[in-house]
Amino acid sequence: MPEPSTKKPFTIAIIGGGLAGLLLAIGLTTRGVPVHIYEAAPAFAETSAGIGFGPNAVRAMTMLDPRIRIAYDKLKTENRWEGKRNTWFDFRLGWGEVPEFVAELKMDGNEGGGNVLRARFMEALVALLPEGCAGFGKILTELEECKNHVKLTFSDKTTELADAVVGCDGIRSVVRELLLGKDDQASRAIFSGMYCYRGLLDMQAAIDAVGGELSLNSQVYMGKDGDVVTYPIEQGSVLNVVAFQKHKDNDWKYSKWVADSSHEDLMKDFEEFGEVPKKILKLLDKTEIWALFDMPNAARYSSKLVALLGDAAHASTSHAGAGAGMAVEDALVLSELISDARVNIILDLPAVFAVYDLARRPRTQKLVQYSRESGMLFQLRKPGAGGDIEKIKVELKDRQKWIWDIDIEEHLKDAEAGLGLSLRKSSE
Repeated sequence: MPEPSTKKPFTIAIIGGGLAGLLLAIGLTTRGVPVHIYEAAPAFAETSAGIGFGPNAVRAMTMLDPRIRIAYDKLKTENRWEGKRNTWFDFRLGWGEVPEFVAELKMDGNEGGGNVLRARFMEALVALLPEGCAGFGKILTELEECKNHVKLTFSDKTTELADAVVGCDGIRSVVRELLLGKDDQASRAIFSGMYCYRGLLDMQAAIDAVGGELSLNSQVYMGKDGDVVTYPIEQGSVLNVVAFQKHKDNDWKYSKWVADSSHEDLMKDFEEFGEVPKKILKLLDKTEIWALFDMPNAARYSSKLVALLGDAAHASTSHAGAGAGMAVEDALVLSELISDARVNIILDLPAVFAVYDLARRPRTQKLVQYSRESGMLFQLRKPGAGGDIEKIKVELKDRQKWIWDIDIEEHLKDAEAGLGLSLRKSSE
């Protein structure tokens, strides 16, 4: 991607230096838009967990910045069997001595998809940032929107004036709460009714336990009120494991989202599963439980000079495998709109944010609900399907197509056309 000939006369403040914030920062700076990242932690950091990207995300990251795609291609792990390279997951029944095959979901097209270790992908993205564009230990507490700037107040009592702000501060977003108002029920994430156990296993240990086919290729073991998901990462040397369970009371009573548990509790949660998923779960050395929260639908993702992106806008549970991919799409659309040649002054940014909101909110809010429904489907409790295997097969068949098959170029054209109308309207 060539260097931009001119730079925009404004700077975008990005609150949050996680995956979404880094993607946006790279997309904007590549297009000549100055940014500054305000990160609460003392350094860029991520959890050591796997993360998947579908064909839509791979196309979007290529358009966002080809260097991101190159970094991703170096790190990604596909299913290790050649005949399974383009398979998203094989779905199997979780009980019985041999997990019965139910369905295979394949990713169409040349892009495919793959999985990476989240922390390693973050390191690669950080390397693409311009020097000096981030500040650390900056915990946002207040946000005051004025006509031509936004005043930011941090916990260390310092203040900053920003031309515009994008909240990329994740599922616990402070920007979202300040944008929507603390009294708005949509300002905070809500408990999804599920929790999970997760861990990373040595691949050889997994192969020794359940064999090569089930370890080296992505699997979903479906069961009553629970499901176990496994897929290879780190070029096939590590198996990422996530075991999901429906909460019996549908109420998370712990003060923290991660709570202590025991191996005994883990095995009791999955006592009705068969030997194969149980053998995998027995290898987990950590048995913390992670509450799964998601974002309720918000009436808007933006105001005049403030917008939300990624999990801060539309955090979802992980059963659709598309939350990170939607953040890539968000970053691409917003980067293209802000860098548009017709956007020249701060007063043009409200039109940009309004169009971004209209372009991205319907698709991403659909994902939140869809992911919840996918979890119910995998746990044999989705209304209309339940434990009926034939109905589950029908539901699974084209379940991901609306996510994967988006024409991202057409999506951008629609947003750019809307920007022209919005700018003309704002100048009248």
